Order: sequence, then structure tokens, then C-alpha cells
Amino acid sequence: MIFLAFRNLNIRKKESVYFLVFTTIVLFLSIVCALEKYSQRAGLPIVGTIFTSIGYILSPTLLYLFVLLANMEFRRERWFFWMLGIPLIVNTIVYILPLFMNVEPLNHLVFYYKMNDDGVTASFNRGTFLNFFSHALCLFYLGVVVYVSTVRFNGRHRRDSIVLLICVVFVLATVVAEVVSKRNDLLNIVCEICATINYIFIMTVNSSRDPLTNLYDRRTYLEDVSRYKGIINGLIAIDMNELKFVNDNYGHKTGDQALSSLAKIFVNSIEPSNMCAYRVSGDEFVILMFKGRIEQLDNAMSTIRQKMHECEYSAAIGCCFIDKKAGDISFEEAVRKAEELMYQDKNKHYIDTGHARRER
Repeated sequence: MIFLAFRNLNIRKKESVYFLVFTTIVLFLSIVCALEKYSQRAGLPIVGTIFTSIGYILSPTLLYLFVLLANMEFRRERWFFWMLGIPLIVNTIVYILPLFMNVEPLNHLVFYYKMNDDGVTASFNRGTFLNFFSHALCLFYLGVVVYVSTVRFNGRHRRDSIVLLICVVFVLATVVAEVVSKRNDLLNIVCEICATINYIFIMTVNSSRDPLTNLYDRRTYLEDVSRYKGIINGLIAIDMNELKFVNDNYGHKTGDQALSSLAKIFVNSIEPSNMCAYRVSGDEFVILMFKGRIEQLDNAMSTIRQKMHECEYSAAIGCCFIDKKAGDISFEEAVRKAEELMYQDKNKHYIDTGHARRER
């Protein structure tokens, strides 16, 4: 899997980097757990305290990385996920306290080691409720994964949510098992298994995306329309302006860069919880809205237009909201209406710029 992650760095860089960091921490934790057990058998309470603290500090870090790996599409809410890292700082402070082994009452607040009656081995002992802070933080991160996965997929692409929820169940059972058994070497193993499953799934789903723009491709668009037509209540039709002119005068590489730039604008302008962007052909894109509000559709439209004013490329846009309660129009009629508005917008572009459309 590590070899596969290195090979995929150019395809899915962020996911591969997170997975490699995740795996590195797991391998390090495995060594830490082994040394912790050795220190107990060898009667080295100081060494055992150090390695146990490291284990408690790094275990929630695995779950935090899993949150990031599981929710890569939340670009505009990125600050929220970085804010989730603040509890890790508190967790680090809590599990540094046992290192003050000669300071009362800090040495018994969280956990402590003491020599057994045989005078050869040492045993691990829990302190106050602070000993469970790491486990509580792990449960908190699991809750974030559950919440975000259910909100993000909002009735479509359930396979993504199901994979995440299965991983959550396994990790949750492991956290409980650690609390009951007083072990701290189970969570990292299960987390690595779950991260591997999720990473393989991401690589599999990657085949349903357009390799140039990383948007969902035409096949996925047709499948989603067929599968989720009942909950689609809005769409935006988009067609890039003057792609032929860019390709003929600046080369197809520049044209590809233009398409990628526009795709990033679309992704960063829509609500990730109930909208998906697709590249349905060369320079044509579609954004579908699932169980959304007309205000969300309007906001996405205005945001795209605003960001395109800051970009050197442009696109024609048309949208249509489907009011299910009013029995408004069918999906097919909404597509025709959106495309009609898009072509009107495209004609306006060529009139305003004075360019000949057939040449561009």
C-alpha cells in the first residue's frame, strides 16, 4: 500500500500524503507499544511513562488525520477542520503531566506506573478521569466523521458514506475495547486498516472522475441522474467561452489549464453538502443540486460569476430550479431550460466582446 501511495502522489496527492503520514505514525506507534510492554517487563516505570504518554498523544492524531482523509472535498470549510486540531494541543498537555513523576498531584492525575511486589516488573495504573481524555477525543473525531459524511452525501453517493460509517463502527468498538482491557495498542492497528480501506476506496472512486479536472465524469453524471433523479431539484449548465481560440493560439496545454482553472472555480463555489460538479464533455460542465434550496442555487451562480471576473477565462452559464412541491417541471425540461439560458449567455458574451463565435 505504501508503494501504491507513492505511485499515486501525482494523481491524488493530498490523499496519498495523508495516507503516508498516517501509516508512518502507525508504524511508530507500533514500536512505541512494543517498548512500553518491554518497560513493564523490565521494571522501568520512567521509560514506560514516556512511551505511554507518546501513545496517548499520537492515537487521537490518527483519528484527526482520518477526519481529514475522509473529508477532502470540504475546501471552503477547511478552517473548520484545522480548528479541530486544537483539542490535540490540549490532549498533548494532559498526557505530558504524567512525566512530572516527582510532582504531587500531577504524577497521579492521568496515569502512573509503580513497581510490583516482585520488585522486577512494573504495572500501569489509571489516575483520574483525565486518563480517558484521549479516548474521549477519539470518540469526538469519530462523531465528526459520522456527521460530515452524512451531511456531505445528503442522499446521494451513499457508497461513500457507508464505507466511512463502517470504518467508524470498527474504530468505535476498538476504543471501547481499549478502555475495558486497559490496552492502548489496538486502536492504531484498526485505524491503519480503516485508513487503508478508505484509501483504496478513494482510488477506486477516482476512476469515476475526469483525470484533467478531477470533477465527476459523464458516465457518473448519467448514473447519478438515473439513480437520484427524484431528489435532484436544481442544475447549472456551463460551457466555456472561446476554448477553440485558446487551443489554436496558445496550445492545447493552455486550454487544459483553462478547463482546470474553471473546474476549481466550480468546486469552490458550490455547496459540497448537496451539490456535485461534472465534466460532461470537452468544455461542457453540469452542476447538480440534491434536495437544495433556490437560494443555494442562486448563491452558487453568483459566486461562480464573481470568481470568473477575477479569472482570465470565462464561461456561459444557465440554471434552473425544480420546485418539487409545486409540481413544476421535469428534469429533462429543466435541462433544456438551463441550456437555453446558457446559450443566451454565450451569445451575449460574443456580442459584448465583438468576437466571431465560429472562430472561437
